[in-house]
Amino acid sequence: MKNINKCRVAFAVIAAMGLSACSDGDDGKDGLPGDPGIPWEPPVITTSAVAKVLSWEYGSGVVNVEFSVINQDGIAVEDLDRVQLFSTIKNDAGLLADTVDVTYFEGEDSSAGTLSHNGEGIYSLVMPQDSATESSIGTGYIRPGNGNNGMPRTKRVMFTKTDQYAQVTTTDDAKCVSCHGAFEEATGNSVWGWHQHHHALDNEQEIVIVEACIVCHTQTEQKDGGWAENTMAMFGHGKLADGEGGKNYSGHSALWSNYSMDMKRCSTCHMDDVEFTASINGCASCHTNLQDPDREGAKVDHSTFTEGSCISCHNIDGFYYEHENATDRDEALSRYTVEIVSVLRNADDDTKIEVTVKATDIDGKYVDLTVVADSEDTLNGWATVMKNGEAMLPGRDEGHVARATGVVAGDNDEYIYTIEHALPYVEGEVLFGGIDGRAYYDDGAKRAPVTASNINDVRRSSSDGLKCLTCHTEGLDGHGSARGGLDLGGDACVQCHSAYNWAPGKGSEDYAMAWGPLIHNMHFGVYNEERELGNMPTTDRNKPVDCTSCHTGEINLDNVAPATVLNGLDEASVYGITPISANCASCHSGDSAKNHMSQQGGDFNVAITPDSMMHAGEDGAGYAVFDPAVTNSESCSVCHTPARLAEAHQF
Repeated sequence: MKNINKCRVAFAVIAAMGLSACSDGDDGKDGLPGDPGIPWEPPVITTSAVAKVLSWEYGSGVVNVEFSVINQDGIAVEDLDRVQLFSTIKNDAGLLADTVDVTYFEGEDSSAGTLSHNGEGIYSLVMPQDSATESSIGTGYIRPGNGNNGMPRTKRVMFTKTDQYAQVTTTDDAKCVSCHGAFEEATGNSVWGWHQHHHALDNEQEIVIVEACIVCHTQTEQKDGGWAENTMAMFGHGKLADGEGGKNYSGHSALWSNYSMDMKRCSTCHMDDVEFTASINGCASCHTNLQDPDREGAKVDHSTFTEGSCISCHNIDGFYYEHENATDRDEALSRYTVEIVSVLRNADDDTKIEVTVKATDIDGKYVDLTVVADSEDTLNGWATVMKNGEAMLPGRDEGHVARATGVVAGDNDEYIYTIEHALPYVEGEVLFGGIDGRAYYDDGAKRAPVTASNINDVRRSSSDGLKCLTCHTEGLDGHGSARGGLDLGGDACVQCHSAYNWAPGKGSEDYAMAWGPLIHNMHFGVYNEERELGNMPTTDRNKPVDCTSCHTGEINLDNVAPATVLNGLDEASVYGITPISANCASCHSGDSAKNHMSQQGGDFNVAITPDSMMHAGEDGAGYAVFDPAVTNSESCSVCHTPARLAEAHQF
């Protein structure tokens, strides 16, 4: 019975399929071949795309752009349905002024203009810009993508340079990169600029920075707020509109006043040897009350002046009289080249350290330092003992190295500074010493730092002090123009900013003065927030940072100097922090982050007691010497390898 049912089922299936047995019983042979089917082609999937502007021009009330789009495999994108366009045009005064931001989006009510597909990934875009004429001069960019077809947006692509292209910037993109870091991988979360990802590309896929910025931040200040209210000149010169007709200091202006960037050193940002044209718009970005008829101290009433009025008085010579591009300061910074010959204990009295140096002037002639030391150019020797990779302090007081008591001439154009208040001799010690001071200029009214030391021979560092000079163009001018200079830059600071420096902050704040924690705190930590100084261009604790803007090569936590980082408000309150935690917590300052560091052996309250000896300072007072044991308890490097640090911090 079961077999019969199986046969019936099989017959029913055959009948349903329209099959029948051949009458000759030859049903096992193949039939005649059928027509070939259409070959299957995999769908085109676009994960990234590249656009190029083929041609563009302004017309009557419109901008016309022809462009191409290919995907990551070089295949033409044939279904583009969205493209954004920014365009800005020069006004009658010759300034970029009228800016539009318009988007074509197929099927959307807010869509502007028209988009025509010409085949093979080439498109024609016509966008409205009411003020445009056939003779307009301007600039702009397009950005295709992120429509319904799923194609990611391309980078912004600049209009190609034609007779209608407005080339108005004198700023050097490479100089932006030198401070702000690379722009290629910048996103909305990048730290080195509030929207550094707003750069653009040209048709060769090269980064375009300032010209892309000027498309939005035009050279005419608007009255209705938004990005147009802050011109590129205002950003660069460091004063932003406050929305009430005034301006606030921001960004670069903080560097002028506090961090040794010279506001008159135009070549820091601008192209070398560029010739500037004075203008109301440009000058008013610094001289904010320029056209106020009641401007205090004004020799000339500028309230009725126009752009054309400026050049009649402020010609090239007149402009550079006030903006001399720091030539006098450059001469002062380069006046002396100092060679550290040796840093040794005195052969007859090991309580003294002798720093032997040679110095030449800009003409290569040897300098008599016994004369310089007594003149308006003051240079002085200093020394201390290196311990656990850090300069051992105190010297003359709680946070400084010991200073020389005099200088004498030696042999072979050498000069010897004697330091009498250094720490006592220790077997196997490494000595750290050098010379620093000031070079005066402008008839003694101004001063520039001069510094040299043997730091690169005695102290391991993953940072590069010369990189500081990229932003701090005045030789990292610090502490009364006696520290910094062009030879060492930030490396000059470690003579006092050591793990052994427990001195409090200027406002009696309790934070680490050691070089690593201090600089991390100032550039990326809470230093400026607590003082309500506003963010520096490099400051945002919550965003990735480009460590190699200050550091060199690989950053390896196994190489962190093991010296406990001291903190304190006075001798009675000194305590320590383990060194890796002291550095990391200056940015990662939350409780959860600190708890994690503590679990890995970090300690934020290391008990510190003074050494048994007291140190006699230069003022005759006695100072406690703090010499905590080496710290080796932190296991951070097990997980935070150089490769993982590089990935997490985007370098």
